[in-house]
Order: sequence, then C-alpha cells, then structure tokens
Amino acid sequence: MSEAARQTLLRVNARLRGLLEEAKRALRGEGKFDTEEIQKIRQPLDEMTAIVAESSRLRRMQPDLEGQLELYKSHLGDLQTTLAQIRVMLLARQASLEAGRAQLSAVSQWVTAFRQTK
Repeated sequence: MSEAARQTLLRVNARLRGLLEEAKRALRGEGKFDTEEIQKIRQPLDEMTAIVAESSRLRRMQPDLEGQLELYKSHLGDLQTTLAQIRVMLLARQASLEAGRAQLSAVSQWVTAFRQTK
C-alpha cells in the first residue's frame, strides 16, 4: 500500500487544491458553483476513505507520508471554510431572487390593476 497510498495522496491533494481554487473563484464571482462542482469534490474524498481509515497506522509505518496526510487535512479545513462561505453566498443569492420575484409579482399586480381601470 506504500506506493499506492503515496500516489493517491499526491493525486488527491493536487485535485483538491484545484477544486478549492475553483470554489474560491466562484466566491469572487469569477466562476460558477453548482451540483457538478459538489460531485467533483466528492470523488477525491471518496477515494481517500481507505487511506483515512489507515492514517494512524500509515503515520507510524511510513513517516514520509506525514506531510501529504497533513496537507490533505489542511485541504479539508480549507474546504470546510470555503463551502460554508459558498453556502452563505447561495443563501444571499436565493434571498435576492426571492426579493426580485416579489417585486415582479407586485409590478404584475399593478399592471393588472391599471388595465382594469381603463
């Protein structure tokens, strides 16, 4: 598992770094973030299940993996923070859309009332 674990850690950490950057771009309004991006994030996390389950043993038996395991842990913390920020952004967007919908409904009612007075 030594080389396989190392390769998985390297691949997943690189993938998560890219996905985190995409998510941060979405927060800056420079990209999109939807269910497709959630699926992209889930895949590397699923791939790490076996390694995470063995992480204590791996740290003892293969200390050279320590840095990659810590990097993965750091990515998870960043991911948690970024996803919380995206959640707030999406809730704000939802509130804005609801306000726009309410305004459109009011205008529609006003137009209907105006037409009835003719």
